[in-house]
Amino acid sequence: MAEIKITDLNTHGGIGANSYLIKFGCWRMVIDTGLHPKYAGNEAVPNYSLVSDDSLDLIIVTHAHLDHLGSLPVLARRHPDARVIMSSGTSAIAGRMLRNSVQVMKYQREELGIPEYPLYTRGEITMLEDRVLPLEFMRPLTLGESDEDELEIELHPSGHIPGAASVRISHGGRTILFSGDIQFQHQHILDGAYVPDIEPDLLVLETTRGSTVPKPDGSREMVMDELLMTVSNILKRGGSCLIPVFALGRMQEMLAVVQMAIHSGKLPATKVFCSGLGMDIVNYFDLLSRKKGYPRFDRSILKDLGVRPPSRDLKPGRNPGEKGLYLVSSGMLVEKTPSYKLAASILDDSANGICFIGYCDPDTPGGQLKECEPGERFYFEELNHEAKVNAEIHKFDLTGHAERDELLDFAKRQNPRKILLTHGDPEARQWFIDNLPGTCPGVEVVNPKPGRHIEV
Repeated sequence: MAEIKITDLNTHGGIGANSYLIKFGCWRMVIDTGLHPKYAGNEAVPNYSLVSDDSLDLIIVTHAHLDHLGSLPVLARRHPDARVIMSSGTSAIAGRMLRNSVQVMKYQREELGIPEYPLYTRGEITMLEDRVLPLEFMRPLTLGESDEDELEIELHPSGHIPGAASVRISHGGRTILFSGDIQFQHQHILDGAYVPDIEPDLLVLETTRGSTVPKPDGSREMVMDELLMTVSNILKRGGSCLIPVFALGRMQEMLAVVQMAIHSGKLPATKVFCSGLGMDIVNYFDLLSRKKGYPRFDRSILKDLGVRPPSRDLKPGRNPGEKGLYLVSSGMLVEKTPSYKLAASILDDSANGICFIGYCDPDTPGGQLKECEPGERFYFEELNHEAKVNAEIHKFDLTGHAERDELLDFAKRQNPRKILLTHGDPEARQWFIDNLPGTCPGVEVVNPKPGRHIEV
């Protein structure tokens, strides 16, 4: 039986620079190569000092969000002979996401004085793209030159964003299953996860929603209907509505939802404004849809809705020149982004509204604004502007991650020998530590400490 050793390379633990080193028999690999969004410079990179240079056979990436992808060129540079594997959907998007990261790092070098930025160049990304081996879902890849070293990799759609994968790795009579970031409920442009029952020796299970109590009547469809009703009310009274969105996945889903809602009468006809990286991703999703059949997205949505960029003449405390629906990044109102500037523009007017539709880190401007009460003062530090919270602030839970009870059911169906917890804050992981034993009796549950080797 093949030996399995696994090490969490995410220095800070929790959700961040997601990365695992795996020794699986004669094979050495890293699964995911993230950058931690809360840190800068080399501190944001996984602890690759635990991986000897030029020692990896494989680098596997589960999806194109930067907390799973963003340091890939850093690791690939140190392991020039390692095969780089990801789904064909992720491979279509990854280069664009990494090039955007280069631009952001160049800006941060100047603004924040981070000398090591950028961590990689556009030229390195181009060379890396030539190394990528794209896999189709549910088409196993067999590697190795003999029965003794044969390794099989199979990707399954995880439903998180287009191209996102759960990963099965089998070798020497043993199997590892990485859930990846997983969503079982169908989204408007993407079906939920499909992962067959595998019975792995090790299940690496995401725990993102462990501390979130699901609402008993909070189906995704009902939450979306509540969102559309709220947006409709804001627009009908003559206000503007800002929906901060993540550029990859969420902007495109909301464009499709808005088109459907306007055509069905759930939303009044309105001007729609979008900008940023998400508008480039529209083109990639359109290409994927035509070539792969997912996501269900057609860039003609932009023409149908008359999508245009917001005015560049935005002033804090002064309404945008045109009223309408603003779908702009970032989802957490990060400084210097379109959503940050628009929030400063519309927050003072009680006719307006801001609708958050996903997770916001408490330390980000979005996370702080979500917790404000009406009439409080909110300071936009980057703009040196203090605004009164007169606009309505709404929160809608349209997560891209599975609910905790769904993950318990998933773990039970997989029937693993051991479960390793990942991608969750301490409270979220603790919920699974407390509840997995009742669902999976006799299964060992491990909450790994960063840098510590675990044997399976």
